[in-house]
Amino acid sequence: MKAAAWAIEGLRALSIQGWSASCVAALISAILKGFAPRGKQVLANLRLVYPESSEAWGRGLRRRLYEHLAWMVTELLVLQRDPSQALKWVTEARGWIHIDEALAGGKGVLFLSGHYGNWELLAAWYAQYLKRRGTGGLYMISQETKDQDISRLIIRYRQNSGIKLLPRKTTSTLKMVRLLKEGAHIALTPDISWGEGIVLPFMGHPCTNTMGPAVLGLLASVPIVPVALYREGPFRHTVEFFPPLPAPEEGDRRRKIERLTLQVNAALERMLAPQPELWFWLHNRWKIGVSVGQRSGG
Repeated sequence: MKAAAWAIEGLRALSIQGWSASCVAALISAILKGFAPRGKQVLANLRLVYPESSEAWGRGLRRRLYEHLAWMVTELLVLQRDPSQALKWVTEARGWIHIDEALAGGKGVLFLSGHYGNWELLAAWYAQYLKRRGTGGLYMISQETKDQDISRLIIRYRQNSGIKLLPRKTTSTLKMVRLLKEGAHIALTPDISWGEGIVLPFMGHPCTNTMGPAVLGLLASVPIVPVALYREGPFRHTVEFFPPLPAPEEGDRRRKIERLTLQVNAALERMLAPQPELWFWLHNRWKIGVSVGQRSGG
């Protein structure tokens, strides 16, 4: 096990909700603020999206982002002791009516979220909710990191939380469509940059976007329900389900995918607007690496 994975496992052994968790979060926060990983990328992203904001505002948001990430990691470590704790940490869930309506047709549902809030806790919470109800489970697309030890750790943590994983490299679109038609719940986080895809605006600027959510939603004829987790404090969160995205009725298949992907981006923008410091600004979202023939003016 490499040093990073070893350190995470060491912190997990120390992470118990209460003063010890506060100490772990303070330590991680101090490390993040001290080293400022991808700090310049964070500020560059903020200048792009919020051009009228000051440098001081950007640095303040970056500081709050690091604090949030510290608590995110700490919460996940504490959660490994008892994944059912996730049900207690979500103090309010708004918009349940959208889930009831989405499932009324007897098919599955695509949950649209992003690397926002404690997205890992959000998935664990819903997986534990389904487990308590005794109705199926939640699937997530799993992608390996460069560090194999960290990848194995993430996989183990997710499976321990009751999440079923679909490896991105080996899971076909047809398999996911079949699962959705059989009633599966699949969570997608399409807010990262993709090497290939379709160029459309996100937060007012063009970038490469995956067409995955739109393709799956149209092929399986299932609703795409946006969902976000908002931090109220350590171990206190609110879940909000948003209205399902309306499926385009006009145009050829290509145009429908473009229009639905635009709706996906708009939904993600609405999610992060209330608390922008909860989004993963460390990522170089606005790089464009698109294949020939995939560009679109939107």
